[in-house]
Amino acid sequence: MHLKHVLLTIGTVSSTLEGTQSLSQHLPPFQRFTFAPNNVCINPRNFIASNTVIGQDNLEFTMRNVPGEGDCMFLAVALATSTSMGFGGDYAMLRSIAKECRLVVAEVLSANSGNLYVEGTRAISAKALLRSAARDEDLECEAYIKALENGDLQGGGPELTVLSNILRRPISIYELQWDEENSNDTIPETCQLKCMGSFGAIFRDPLSVIPDPAVISGLKQGAYSWHIHILVVDAGDGEKHACTLLPKECYI
Repeated sequence: MHLKHVLLTIGTVSSTLEGTQSLSQHLPPFQRFTFAPNNVCINPRNFIASNTVIGQDNLEFTMRNVPGEGDCMFLAVALATSTSMGFGGDYAMLRSIAKECRLVVAEVLSANSGNLYVEGTRAISAKALLRSAARDEDLECEAYIKALENGDLQGGGPELTVLSNILRRPISIYELQWDEENSNDTIPETCQLKCMGSFGAIFRDPLSVIPDPAVISGLKQGAYSWHIHILVVDAGDGEKHACTLLPKECYI
């Protein structure tokens, strides 16, 4: 499968996001993870990022998987957004949102005018971003848009840039920090994460000055994280897969 790269400010992660689960100890760690029926990862149970772009170290997450259907990046963003609004997100709904996201992203990229924030206050025109994305895929701009609309193109950096601007939320990308030599073929209860960078870091929560307990008292923690966190894992056979990271604690 064609691999497409997500270029981040402080790193690069691959963004053709597909994968399956396996119990073989010879496969990548993600394929040895254990998931509950609701697709929440229960082994490992904890994911901790020692570095984040929100000014908080050792942020702890749970991870929820999404289907590897070629749309996992869009599905992961849809799940994080849905959860932040208090909805769990069944897959029928998430698939509908993911499809709509594709169409909206394609519409933004093909617009004759408009700018998108890419780093801090630095902006790029939608047309320039489309030209760059199409060139990376060795496609004409029209063909890129058509492939995006038809679901023939996996989501990557350009799409995450657009989504962060549409949602007006930061989207951070993480990878596993995995020492295979010291893992002894076992899955630890806690996995360390590395934040690879963030799209739309300029979009801060406008209600962050309001203490979370004043708004969501009695509801599960982490459900209202304004910031979207996505874990990209090695799924084997050169494939990358996106999952949703949900903060265990509310933060401002």
